[in-house]
Amino acid sequence: MLVVTWPTLALADGEPTASALIRQGADHFKHEDYEGARAAFARAYEMEPKAATLFNLALSELNAAHPVQAAAHLREYLAYADEPAAKLESVRTKWLPRAEARTARVNVFAPAGAQLSVDGAARQSAKAITGPNGTPLTSIVVAAGEHEVTARQGALSETQHVTARGGELVELHFQRVADAPPPAVAIAPTPGRETQERAESDEPRAKWIPVVVLGSAAVIAAGLGVGFGIAAANKANVAQDVQNQISPGSAWNGNQCFGGSASPLCTQLKGDVDTNRAYWTVSVASYVSAGVLAAASVATWMLWKPKSGAVAARPMLSAQSGGVVVDGCW
Repeated sequence: MLVVTWPTLALADGEPTASALIRQGADHFKHEDYEGARAAFARAYEMEPKAATLFNLALSELNAAHPVQAAAHLREYLAYADEPAAKLESVRTKWLPRAEARTARVNVFAPAGAQLSVDGAARQSAKAITGPNGTPLTSIVVAAGEHEVTARQGALSETQHVTARGGELVELHFQRVADAPPPAVAIAPTPGRETQERAESDEPRAKWIPVVVLGSAAVIAAGLGVGFGIAAANKANVAQDVQNQISPGSAWNGNQCFGGSASPLCTQLKGDVDTNRAYWTVSVASYVSAGVLAAASVATWMLWKPKSGAVAARPMLSAQSGGVVVDGCW
């Protein structure tokens, strides 16, 4: 629906009058030149701000794919209470919803004072409207479609691409644009409930470190005990076989051969016996270490309470022994 009203066309000093611009706009609209109609009605409304001209401008903008401006002018038209009620109702129920359906709202969260632009066109700076997370919020209405939104503060800038559908609300959060610098005098914060809860939640995590390390070391030590025990039993069987092969003129007193010159079998027997004893010694020591480490792991979990999360474990190896050293503040 297009309503056009104009008096007799008149020109003054070569400049078109408002009525002439209205007639030009109507002609452009008739030939579907909506951009031309939009420009003519806009100039006419600047010269003579009448409700009918504003309505024609809004319809031209809507057809020229400028829904943001169309919606704004249609809302402005509704302020003319003396316009026909049917026409006002038509704008309220038909034209304004149609324009708003082609727009989207972008809520931009950026530091206060950041300069915002949409598709290269400058917009208002971020106002002091605080969003849910405490960051200043600027709400911008854009036409549905693809847009590039940029926030600039000093030498820093950040650009984000947004695809907005009609009637949609989109949020953009700018992180790389710096906030205002902190005050020169720093005041040490007082530990609050959040800091206390974080420290308490870190305590079980810190206690798990020595528990897991000690428990793992106990398992490894037990495995070594089993392995050396099996090796010692095998050496005992080998030694028994060798002893059975020694000639009757020789005897074995448990440490060495006697009763004749030492034979190669006797020397082998002595080596097997010594190896068997060494394996049993290592096996027993491994079992004892496993028990001690397992007890330490249980004691750490049951009795010890770390005062900080600064707990570290490192292996300790030497030519004669091996172990695990656990450092921390308890």
